[in-house]
Amino acid sequence: MRFIHISDVHLGVEPDVGKAWSEKRKQDIWDSFAQVIAVAEREKPDFLFITGDLFHGQPLKKDLKEVDALFRRILQTRVMLIVGNHDYLRQKSYYLTYPWAENVYLFRREDADCFEFPELNMAVYGLSYWHREIRERKYDTLRPKKREWLNILLAHGGDERHIPFSVTQILQNGFDYVAAGHIHRSGWLAENRAVMAGSLEPTDCNDIGPHGYWMGNLTKSEVDVHFFPIKKCEYCHEEYAVSTATTEREIVTWAKKLLAERPTYQYFRLTLSGRRDPEISFDLQALAQMERIVDVREELTPDYDYERLLADHPDSILGAYIRRMSRDGTDIVTKKALEYGVNALLGNDI
Repeated sequence: MRFIHISDVHLGVEPDVGKAWSEKRKQDIWDSFAQVIAVAEREKPDFLFITGDLFHGQPLKKDLKEVDALFRRILQTRVMLIVGNHDYLRQKSYYLTYPWAENVYLFRREDADCFEFPELNMAVYGLSYWHREIRERKYDTLRPKKREWLNILLAHGGDERHIPFSVTQILQNGFDYVAAGHIHRSGWLAENRAVMAGSLEPTDCNDIGPHGYWMGNLTKSEVDVHFFPIKKCEYCHEEYAVSTATTEREIVTWAKKLLAERPTYQYFRLTLSGRRDPEISFDLQALAQMERIVDVREELTPDYDYERLLADHPDSILGAYIRRMSRDGTDIVTKKALEYGVNALLGNDI
């Protein structure tokens, strides 16, 4: 049995709102989904597994029409679709009333159900969300009806509020393969027998690393599954080590060099860390306005000379504060309290 596995497409999401490229990123996500359909059109797999959060929110009828038109291009492929916590089902959900293509198998219940394919000696199990959160361990107690068949579980969850589960338990219960979604980072959950697909595209700058789809062959005894990246966007976190000698020009030059050297599909969160001259602050607007810079964070500690400050202000509130806090030890909380207090007393930003 050949299959493609995707998850957490989040059609309709608008990443990096307020940035010049936000609309492009929104369209990229639709284009990447269409790209996977084109792969299925070419490769003709038996199944396309979609393990939740196809949409970022409740889809409109016109959104389903667009998706269904793509599904109709791959009528030779069975589309197995579970609904996740973002686009969860409701009584009046268009998911339930839309006239889907004949190759679409929608899991409509919040309790586990299955579709059987006797011609393949195979069954696919799954469930869809009817609420934003499901805290019960619904997968761990599930057992296939015919253990001699090839049994696949489509799962969406993996954290405390969204169906926590144990892959080991699921496999011990008789399932041959787990195709999972919800966690946006992709990877193997159990060697050769369970995959967290990750999001097809990153939806914000916390979704670091490569994203894409999985494709492979599966039998009762053998698994051959591989990851295929889609390189429309990849978020990266980069850090610059600041010292008291660092200038603003050096930071801007570093950022420009980074953008010039890295692929154009990479977008960045920049973090400045270290110790800065307490009399100097950096204007980060030039960094934040650069193309492909999503976010700039400053995690800098003023490099105060407390002994000098105490000598310069022996009889002031500042001097008294430094003496008092210095008696309380050198743990991290005390150090931060000393730093914030001195900042405030000197009239600096905290």
